[in-house]
Amino acid sequence: MGLLLSLTALLAYGVRLGYIILEGNLQTTLSHSRHSRWSAGLSWSTFINYWGYAITDDLQIGAIFLLAAMTAPLAFGFLVYHCYLIWAGMTTNETSKWDDWKEDIADGLVYRASKSEIYRAPKPRNESIDPESRWPGTTDQVLIMTGGEPPRIGFSIATQSSCILQPEDENAPVDPRFHRVGTIRAIDNIYDLGFWRNLQDMMNWPVQ
Repeated sequence: MGLLLSLTALLAYGVRLGYIILEGNLQTTLSHSRHSRWSAGLSWSTFINYWGYAITDDLQIGAIFLLAAMTAPLAFGFLVYHCYLIWAGMTTNETSKWDDWKEDIADGLVYRASKSEIYRAPKPRNESIDPESRWPGTTDQVLIMTGGEPPRIGFSIATQSSCILQPEDENAPVDPRFHRVGTIRAIDNIYDLGFWRNLQDMMNWPVQ
């Protein structure tokens, strides 16, 4: 974030400074009076030609001005996108994961239940999957993926994934604890604490 902020500010400053210098050169060369602007009454083609002349006449300043002008929008775009990720509580890698969840939800493959209903006793922590964390965001949801059919009583949840194995009894009743997820908004994102709290975490400030 700091790199993007400083880079955007430096490029914007470079564009502004280059514009002031080249504009001053054009004003000095082409204007007959300090009170009249050099570009007054010019057509767009003539205006662009004069700017091309100003850039090539002072090539060192002109090249830096062009480079800053072409790269400043890119840096600004990355800065805006980074701010969006902070606001959404995501990383670039997680956006693809959320897209996968959105597609699975649209296909009707995702079901949700409360963790307290599924695990009557606290589930033993697997440090390799669920390491201890001081992150303030928590959720009580359990998400599973099926082949499209609702989970039936007696299913088993895979240890390393969100998929389930349906019971061998095809006549087993549907588990009433699970409900099909209809929209991505129904899924809790524990990393979405709001823009300011996410910003505090990014700056390594304590998040309450």
